[in-house]
Amino acid sequence: MTNFLFGFAPFVLATAVFVGIDAGHEDIERVSRTVQISAGGTLHLKSFSGRVDVTGTDRSDVSIDATRRAPKDRLARIKLDIHGSGDAVYVDANKRDASWWRFHDDVVETDFDIKVPKGMSVDVNVFSAAVSVTGIDGSRKVGAFSSRVFLRDGRGPIKVHTFSGAVEIEAKPWSDGQNVDIDTFSGNVTLRVPESVRSTLTFNSFSGHLNSEVPLTLRDGTRRAVKAELGQNPAAGGALHFKTFSGSVRIER
Repeated sequence: MTNFLFGFAPFVLATAVFVGIDAGHEDIERVSRTVQISAGGTLHLKSFSGRVDVTGTDRSDVSIDATRRAPKDRLARIKLDIHGSGDAVYVDANKRDASWWRFHDDVVETDFDIKVPKGMSVDVNVFSAAVSVTGIDGSRKVGAFSSRVFLRDGRGPIKVHTFSGAVEIEAKPWSDGQNVDIDTFSGNVTLRVPESVRSTLTFNSFSGHLNSEVPLTLRDGTRRAVKAELGQNPAAGGALHFKTFSGSVRIER
């Protein structure tokens, strides 16, 4: 996972609200932040468990709403760290107190609802948190372990690397030059594209299969390694790269 240097920048608008709720041994903390960002910036987020929902909007700043669940002492020791630096916003759901060296029970489950400018790029790394990214026209990069990934309604390039989790992508509309690069160890991939799609395609897998509702022109390959083309004049379109160990890939209209 990407390592980030975290610290609070002065242009993070202080709109935090904390609510402690006794739920047996678990407390709930709600945090809201608004961060100013330069045009065309990037959201960098890392989290362990929970979920991450990122939505592109017409706003010019980044709005972050988080719900954190853990025992009270863990919430006090492990912080949600949010800061901005120039054209980037950094979010760490589990910023640990350096003086707290407990090995077990050191994770805060966090649900994120984040709204960003639609032209922004997104770089998300999670361990066991479902990821949904909607309406982003910048690049979308997701690294995940045991997590479902759902990307839709965007035009920018896509790069997803998962260890165990399904990947679902709605690539409608399709923009010429749009690239999709998927690498998964044990998870099926579904890609939905419009009739007008044109792209080159490569597929490599140890035990997965490639199925396509969109007609393919096969250029080279076997059952486990395929080079093909979609649509007319594919070289002027994008590039689809799929690599799996035991997951299959399905391309749908």
